[in-house]
Amino acid sequence: MLLKGTLQHEHFKQAVSAAQLCATQAAPGTVVFVSGPSGAGKTTLKSYLRKSLYRATESSENQVPLIAVQAANSQGGFFSSKDFYVSMLEQLGDPFRQMGAAAPDTSGQIREFLMQPFWTSIRVSMTEGRIRRAFEHLARALKLKALLIDEGQSMCLTNVGRNPSDHLESLKCLAEQLGIIIFIFGTYDLLEIWNHSAQLNRRTHLIHLQRYRAEVDEDRKAFFSVLRMYRDAVAFKSPHMLSKHAEEILEWTRGVFGEVDTLFAKASIAAQMDGRTAIEWSDVVNAKYTAAQMERLRFEIEEGEGKVRGEVRKAPAPAPSTKPWSRRPGTRKPMRDPRGQKT
Repeated sequence: MLLKGTLQHEHFKQAVSAAQLCATQAAPGTVVFVSGPSGAGKTTLKSYLRKSLYRATESSENQVPLIAVQAANSQGGFFSSKDFYVSMLEQLGDPFRQMGAAAPDTSGQIREFLMQPFWTSIRVSMTEGRIRRAFEHLARALKLKALLIDEGQSMCLTNVGRNPSDHLESLKCLAEQLGIIIFIFGTYDLLEIWNHSAQLNRRTHLIHLQRYRAEVDEDRKAFFSVLRMYRDAVAFKSPHMLSKHAEEILEWTRGVFGEVDTLFAKASIAAQMDGRTAIEWSDVVNAKYTAAQMERLRFEIEEGEGKVRGEVRKAPAPAPSTKPWSRRPGTRKPMRDPRGQKT
């Protein structure tokens, strides 16, 4: 990130307000989806919430109000829910420690459960069910309030025979059992599963980190104001370069500030390789995406925004077959099977 600190642009502020409202006002057991195009600020929002939520509650050995994990593909490129629960346990501290009489506010039954020999270490032989039970007990003992999950679209990559929506259904049940709020941050691919499951729709909210649209005046003004922040923070050869070419930058990046930052970062590297400290406009032009890359970016954004609106994509109609055996049994083909007398 070329700009120091968190980039507080208008759409990001709206997302922060919505997330804080969900964390404080939504019913326990709610799942919140945070989605948007790549580079819109989802990971930045997760980091911001991790630092700002429940600041009044001091995280200590006896209380962990919030944890943040990443949904990684750790099993042959597929999402592993077992590894995922292990990661969440690690975020709670040392989940397999021997807990004695000085344990936090837990009942004797929970302490006895956690002191069983099979919790002394993480073993391959341990089942996912046992790991999940340990997490549930520890989450209650440490008064967990919220769980932040980044790269949530990774849960879409599952082994054959398992529906991707199973993982989200399982998380919804976990939120209800523990009475916590779960935030899942992911690209638009995550919404494909959400829209596919009616059960998830009932207790979920969506926070959409939108891009800045060229056809909306308010968005254009907000986008150009952030460009002025880049002008003051990054060394450009001409102080008026960004204002002069703002329309082109908006078009090339589709109004996504992650793409703006990438564009200027590439231009800065090109300038340094040429022995210059200031970025010239030619550096920015050479750093922009190719026509094919820009078309791909446009397609992914427009398709994702359609998912946010709940649009149903129609499957393409199958091409008609020209094979002779594709006809229904009993049908006739006049050109090869004439009827009647010849004249």
